[in-house]
Amino acid sequence: MLKRNPNHLDYGSDQLRSDEIYSAHESRASRVRWLGLAFAGLLEGAMLLLFFGVFTETMGLASNQFLSELPGIGALFEIIDEDATVSHLLAFLLAVFSVAVPLAIWNVVLAEGVHLDPGQWLVDPMNRVKAILAGVVYAAVVLLEVVNLYTLIARETSSGPFATQAPTDALTAFLAENQALGIFVALLVAIVNTVLALITVRAAHGVKS
Repeated sequence: MLKRNPNHLDYGSDQLRSDEIYSAHESRASRVRWLGLAFAGLLEGAMLLLFFGVFTETMGLASNQFLSELPGIGALFEIIDEDATVSHLLAFLLAVFSVAVPLAIWNVVLAEGVHLDPGQWLVDPMNRVKAILAGVVYAAVVLLEVVNLYTLIARETSSGPFATQAPTDALTAFLAENQALGIFVALLVAIVNTVLALITVRAAHGVKS
């Protein structure tokens, strides 16, 4: 009769346990990555709402034109929000643009490995064109965010056309009086948006892998 090799059995048992441990570890890691992505997504949603609120407050363009009064598609907007105006739609589109641009740029950076060797990546002429376009669009986004955020701060104490009749918050009034600090806060929000986009994209790539 053939005798079983106990060493062979022990090796097989150890390999099975090792596979089970590895599988459990990967399962936990996957759950953590999904939770990280969900949390980053919530933060991105909060940033979107922040920009939507800022743009709605600072842009009065076509504020008296209700979307429900538009021909053809007015009925659809009436179902969504009958009090929404064209300025609300514009503010929403700008908010989406402000959030989506950093996400798209970081996605390209990580997907194409730009951060690993930027010099080698820029050797390709098409990549240089993409880098220039990305820089121009990103600069426009930062400028849009900073100008609107600072306008929201400054209008609290302004006596011009951007003046508001609402009570002035102490912190907002302080930032409005200290213009350099107000601009710094506006820039800080733009930087936070960029860093949050990087975290979200890294989380999404981690889930894919």
